[in-house]
Amino acid sequence: MLRPPLFWATILVAANFLHADTSVLPGVALEIRGKASKSIDYRLERRVALRVDKNEPPSAFVDAGPFEAVWHGVILLEKRERINFAFEGFGKASLLLDGEKVLETEGEDLSTVESERLRLNGGEHPFELLYSSAASGLARFRLFWKGRDFARESIPPKSLAHFSTGQTAELLEKSSLLRQGRFLAASRGCLRCHLPDEPFNKKTAMPEVLAMGTSLTGVGSRLNQAWLEKWILDPQSMRHAARMPKMVHSPTEASHLAAFLGSLKNENIEKKVVHGDSKSGGVLFADLGCISCHALSENDAVDEDGRISLVGVEQKYLPGNLAAFLLEPDKHYPWIRMPNFRLSKEEAANLAAFLQELDSPVLTNTASKGDAAKGKLLASSLGCATCHELPCENKLIATSLQKLSALTGVGCLGESSKGPRFPFSKEERSAIVIFLKEKDGSLERHSPPEFANRQFEELRCAACHERDGKESLWGAFSNEVSSLKAKDNDIPDAVSNPVQVHAASRTPPDLSFAGEKLRENWLAAFLAGKVAEKPRPWMKARMPSFAIHANAFASGLSSSCGVLSAMEDEPNLHDEKQLEQVGGKIVSTLCITCHGVGEQKPTAVFEGQGVNLILSRSRMRYDHYMRWMMNPYRIIPNTIMPRFADEEGRTGLIDLLEGDAHRQFGSVWHYLRGLSD
Repeated sequence: MLRPPLFWATILVAANFLHADTSVLPGVALEIRGKASKSIDYRLERRVALRVDKNEPPSAFVDAGPFEAVWHGVILLEKRERINFAFEGFGKASLLLDGEKVLETEGEDLSTVESERLRLNGGEHPFELLYSSAASGLARFRLFWKGRDFARESIPPKSLAHFSTGQTAELLEKSSLLRQGRFLAASRGCLRCHLPDEPFNKKTAMPEVLAMGTSLTGVGSRLNQAWLEKWILDPQSMRHAARMPKMVHSPTEASHLAAFLGSLKNENIEKKVVHGDSKSGGVLFADLGCISCHALSENDAVDEDGRISLVGVEQKYLPGNLAAFLLEPDKHYPWIRMPNFRLSKEEAANLAAFLQELDSPVLTNTASKGDAAKGKLLASSLGCATCHELPCENKLIATSLQKLSALTGVGCLGESSKGPRFPFSKEERSAIVIFLKEKDGSLERHSPPEFANRQFEELRCAACHERDGKESLWGAFSNEVSSLKAKDNDIPDAVSNPVQVHAASRTPPDLSFAGEKLRENWLAAFLAGKVAEKPRPWMKARMPSFAIHANAFASGLSSSCGVLSAMEDEPNLHDEKQLEQVGGKIVSTLCITCHGVGEQKPTAVFEGQGVNLILSRSRMRYDHYMRWMMNPYRIIPNTIMPRFADEEGRTGLIDLLEGDAHRQFGSVWHYLRGLSD
């Protein structure tokens, strides 16, 4: 059976099963039917939610325009519950649970009605939810529930599953195959060489199609020519997950190409080499969580976890250039998966010093005496400039994209080829061929939530963050760098600073609800590295930037949760003056204990410091803020944030707004809005 594509792998294993029953798997099947095109698509989603904006397609394989969506799945309950269901958004929706219709409504506001309270036993409850978009193709929808012991909320991913067998499962498997082929065709640069027969719309294309490879301008001033020669000869022998194909067929050709690349100098590159402190670099390596993506020995670099060994990395770079790369990884390759941690020059030098002292085999062979002129001619004939910025003519003439599917077993898709040789498995080649035969036009169709799904996997977000109950790789491999970490007596104010007490204060945040928690514009700026304030300044870990991915990634995360893209979720609060006074009193007497407010620091942190409330107000969506305040344990069970509201929605502050928790928390939001404005 074909292995699922990488971007589905996380979804298929990312949730804790509430039951040992292997007949269900995490996620729900989403069926999309285009009303005009009559096309149908299936994909796996974590939530029963969506947002489709103007001129957007609802799916990679369905044209923009009016559509119907059907979620097929199972609601999992740990125990007997009394549940009310509700919708949010616009359009038309109908929910069938255990074979019976429990809620149906349509219009501009689907949140005006809810189902009767249903008595549901613990276990599996099959459901189908049918949704119709607006006639324009615009859509926004979320499924909610509430119980006796929890307020209205979107159904969390851990409570959703789908059957592992049956017709829907078979259709999911087929669509997964097509998506694997689509992703491989886009990310391996097929359209760089194999141009479509018809004009290609770059404005609507999936972003990966437009990605260029590393710029090779001035590469001779950055990389070791001997390393380049080995890499060109066989990239996969040096990195098991390398995407660069094997382009040459002899050491002589590799030496000529390496000589040509080595001749490409950049006289503007700073020649001064800064020598860093390897011990400090080791501490930084541990603090940044580098171990979750990189191994410190060759034996640790295995396909299962996808880590890349750093053994011998110093041999790749000319003196001083490893530190320069760490300082700005995306300078020559914007689509690189290596994130930008915005290191200082000192930090980059220290980290480079640490990596240079790893127990690495010596690069025994020096660069062969290749002919740079012959290398340039070879680069032109191979079409190197189709993927790389390179000062040479491109003389490659390749088969059109539409004719590729007929070339099974030959060319790039053959196991042996006189042309580029990609490390495709038999199954991957089959996926690409099937995709090109059936759905190659989808390369012009960008679906934000699907892009976000792929990027979550591509950028290895799960390396540092938990999601849906699955431990991060950082947590799994942190023991490998325990000896590098600073001792408690090396940490300033380790005893007096309570933020060091609780592990939750030092752990990257859980991403289970990121899309519905964070405002899209703030998230985009944060991912791009444009947010000056660090939300958790006490944390040694730091969020890196992914500048070129940021806007589309943020849009995909929020649209997959069915939330608004703009700040339109602001509540209409009355009695502004009173609310501002009440909110100020609550903040100054209660919240300030653990949370800073602007320049004012917290007064009496106990277990761990909280995010500055001014930042919370600019980061968070109102509905998520309110859900968090009413019961933070529903979102993060091990949070150190206390729950102030009881089951009846009241707090102990009975002299303020009659103890009404919802109104009190709304007043805090209103007060903070005034401060941030």
